[in-house]
Amino acid sequence: MHNAQRSMRFEVAIMSLSDEYEDDIRTTLVDLLADARHWCDRNDESFADLDQMAYQHYLAELDEEQTQERKAP
Repeated sequence: MHNAQRSMRFEVAIMSLSDEYEDDIRTTLVDLLADARHWCDRNDESFADLDQMAYQHYLAELDEEQTQERKAP
């Protein structure tokens, strides 16, 4: 999956939540992140650890895309 596809997948998800609450997308994102923290609390997960893991995935995906762009003729 390309990063543009990842971004669009998230946009579809967040827009469906934004429509539900009639908030702007930034407010919906903040609420979603706060809800994720509550979920982590209830499920004995570390939001910080999972966020760091997600950040590492993000960096790897950026690097992968940049590498593919350099290989393209």
